[in-house]
Amino acid sequence: MTTRELLYIKTIADEGSMTLAAQRLYVTQPSLSHCVKSIENQLRAQLFRRTSGGLILTDVGERYYRMACEVLHIYEAFEEEISEQSELVHGRVVMGITNYLALDELPRMLPAFCKDYPGIDVCISEETTEKMLQNLTSGRLDFAIMHAGEGISDDPSLSCEVLGCDPFLIAAPPDNPYEPYAVQGEDGPELDPALLKDEPFLMVAPGQRIRQVTDRVLDMAGVKPKVAFVSKNYELLRRLCAQGMGFTLVPKQYAGIFGEQKEKPRYYRIPQKYGAYWELSIVMLRDAYVSRAAQTFLEAFRKHFQQSLSCFPK
Repeated sequence: MTTRELLYIKTIADEGSMTLAAQRLYVTQPSLSHCVKSIENQLRAQLFRRTSGGLILTDVGERYYRMACEVLHIYEAFEEEISEQSELVHGRVVMGITNYLALDELPRMLPAFCKDYPGIDVCISEETTEKMLQNLTSGRLDFAIMHAGEGISDDPSLSCEVLGCDPFLIAAPPDNPYEPYAVQGEDGPELDPALLKDEPFLMVAPGQRIRQVTDRVLDMAGVKPKVAFVSKNYELLRRLCAQGMGFTLVPKQYAGIFGEQKEKPRYYRIPQKYGAYWELSIVMLRDAYVSRAAQTFLEAFRKHFQQSLSCFPK
């Protein structure tokens, strides 16, 4: 078994096509097919199954793919470690991060980091949480900075380092009738979402982490939301809320990410019993090798985050 064979199988699985994999690897399709057949003969098992949608992995193929990703990642990390021995601040970091997190966090820490460590090449992959998890598994990312939750933090193949918690707020139309029901506190007014059972809601798309937190909170409050509008863009929903179109839940960190508009929603804290927050985490494959370049970046990000966001108590 060679790194070339591991790379061939991994690329075919990623592309779902022998033709596309051959093009990406700059080899002929017959030679690639021959290599696959040779590996299957050695294993006495089929790695791929042909379907109308392309090639998919068999059960044995899935196990081979996971092993190939792990071995190739270790090999690449070893090469990087050797290249770093002569200089600590030299290397390449490939990180995943969601669009809004990148927009909010990176402008405040990346310029200083690049100035302090010009020898580290930072490559940013802005993807959805689901896509980042796929890229972590396939070894395309060194780590990801994301809002983790159930299904991620519980995954035994992943390591999640929680950096901090950010509370969700109820964003309400400015002229909403619930101001008299809000409980005033040092951190602002607090409103129970159970009061909003008859109100229209503006929701992000199913599957997005904001939607998952929102659904859980409203379910705990006994609210079956009347969904007035759905968008993947939470900022659009926030602005529609300011125009009186409905209520929505937004993370406090994101509430002013684009700067406050002339008209803005009325914000209310959510009672602590609902656990209305999400955790910002560094996620990577468990026991994965972390290069010194990646360690340097992560340490800088940890220090930046500790200065920029306070933790919401559980």
